Amino acid sequence: MNTVTLKRKQRISELRKTKMKARNKKVAAASIAGAITAILFFNGKVGASGTQYTIKKNDNLYSLSKKYRVSVDQLMKVNGLTTDKIVIGQQLLVPTETTVSQTEDYSNVHTVQKGETLSFIAKMYGTSIMELKKENNFQEDRIYPGQKIIVPLENPSNEEEQMYTVFPGDSLWGIAKRFGVKVEDLVKENGLNKEMVLIGQRLSIPGVANYSEATVIGAADSFTVEFEQHGKTFVLTVPYGAASKYQDKSGQKVTVLHKNGAVISVF
Repeated sequence: MNTVTLKRKQRISELRKTKMKARNKKVAAASIAGAITAILFFNGKVGASGTQYTIKKNDNLYSLSKKYRVSVDQLMKVNGLTTDKIVIGQQLLVPTETTVSQTEDYSNVHTVQKGETLSFIAKMYGTSIMELKKENNFQEDRIYPGQKIIVPLENPSNEEEQMYTVFPGDSLWGIAKRFGVKVEDLVKENGLNKEMVLIGQRLSIPGVANYSEATVIGAADSFTVEFEQHGKTFVLTVPYGAASKYQDKSGQKVTVLHKNGAVISVF
């Protein structure tokens, strides 16, 4: 594994601090704007109604859109959100189907971002390229930034890609700590009879994970890997000693499934 320079360590540290400050500012602004917009929206609609929801751990706008059968765009519009980032304890107004029918259809709609592909979007929502093309009547795979794509609300995901493979030196406690989940939840999720795992065993990590299509930069240290997405770098943790495997992938574009800053799988 290449020696990590002081410059890279400083860059990673500064990146983490900058991201945290920016995130806090966005959340504060989104919460204020959302409260004002939601009040205006619901007061301005005769007979319109909605449900107030408090964000819990592992919630995201997509999971809420599936739960309440509204679109992510509708949730953002009703709450005046300019970003899809939400935090625990944040209050959201969830429109009922009656409210939604007064404004727009509630099929889940994804707005294509720069660098995204149909493959990436399919993996992010747990569906397939074929289902996306069928739902949107696409004849080819080409998409462009800003394009609206209807995402099927219910589709089976590729379970193999969402599984974590136990690495040498892993323990159930260590895996739970890395992904920010409870040991008992891991045991229950995977139907384990005891708190012991074997090398190569595949585990389902409870909660909502995120997909990121990025380029591998390389190992930052023995348990941290650096990636680049849309010109910005970010780091994710891996099992101790596993980071060296990513040196061979340096420069490759991959899809990373991650949760709480830790890698579940790369493909």
